[in-house]
Amino acid sequence: MLISYNYTKNIKIPMKYPLHVTLRKKFSSLLNGVLSLFSHKPVHEHYINKDEIKSIVIIRPNYRIGNLIFLTPLINELQKNIPNAKIDIIVGMKLAGKILAPMPNVDKVIDIPRKLLLHPLEMFTYIRQTRAKKYDVALNISGGSTSAQIVTSLVKAKYKANFSSDKLWAGFTHVQERGRPTHVHMGLEPLEFLRFFNIQVPQKKPTLDVKLTQDERDKAKNDLKTLLHVNNISENKKVIAIFRNARFDKKIADEWWNEWIDAVLKIDKNVIFIDILSPDIPTKLNNKVLEYSNKNLRLLGAFFQECALYVSADTGPMHLAVASGAKVLALFNKTNMEVYGALGEQNKTVDIEKLSPQEVANITQDLL
Repeated sequence: MLISYNYTKNIKIPMKYPLHVTLRKKFSSLLNGVLSLFSHKPVHEHYINKDEIKSIVIIRPNYRIGNLIFLTPLINELQKNIPNAKIDIIVGMKLAGKILAPMPNVDKVIDIPRKLLLHPLEMFTYIRQTRAKKYDVALNISGGSTSAQIVTSLVKAKYKANFSSDKLWAGFTHVQERGRPTHVHMGLEPLEFLRFFNIQVPQKKPTLDVKLTQDERDKAKNDLKTLLHVNNISENKKVIAIFRNARFDKKIADEWWNEWIDAVLKIDKNVIFIDILSPDIPTKLNNKVLEYSNKNLRLLGAFFQECALYVSADTGPMHLAVASGAKVLALFNKTNMEVYGALGEQNKTVDIEKLSPQEVANITQDLL
């Protein structure tokens, strides 16, 4: 078992990672340590004049949906405080990156193909694309990540900012000590980068927000209406969307889902369940549920928002639901609820290891 730490509160989060993940993390840490020994130490400057900034690139070469959605509070605050700056975002997942591209102040999302070194032609194409534009500021959100620092070193930017670490080697011009964070939640952690522009981090806890358009909401509303219609179900029913997939030991067994659904239906027979399918969950749970899928993640988030409630474990689509304005019930069993729970006053996060499916059904009914 690997114990991962969140630097904001030194909170231990037990998580069982596969061996290849553990080895990759250790190799990356070792490589960064070696490279930092042979690199110039970052210049410890504090503030960047926000009035001179016209272009920003956010570097987050990650393949997880949730981690990319966690960028939305920072993107929205940058728009508010530096309205004339256009933002490019370098990510690691084409499908997830499309969530961010339509946001009002985002100019372009560049995705890094997985296993880039195995595809030299794609690698050189990506390098040219990355270096085609010179930015005013590059913000490396991934800290000492090897891939993020490789990208940072390739990017042309007047200023390159990161928080202090003994594993930095990518030629940063602005480095700050982390200090005491304003918010604990990982989704609000990127807001700390506002400090490089001498912008105060909002004291009131923001939430995730992908800025859905009215057209996206209308399409999702039509999808839900059509799904109910073809199944001869009244639109007046209470609809709950569920997503059963999650990484590693965060995943909840189908037996638990079956017990919970039966318990909810005993309380209220007017509830309709829609099982959200994905490549990892290709078939629906049972004959008591409907099914829905959509490769357009923004439309999927809008679909969640049209339902009365969205329910899942700690997973990327849960944060997508939050960022789309859906009412969310997040079911946690391993990760820390304060650090990764569902943001937003209307949402609720519960530890199901301490609760029975019947007790969770009662909580569900209260939310409905």
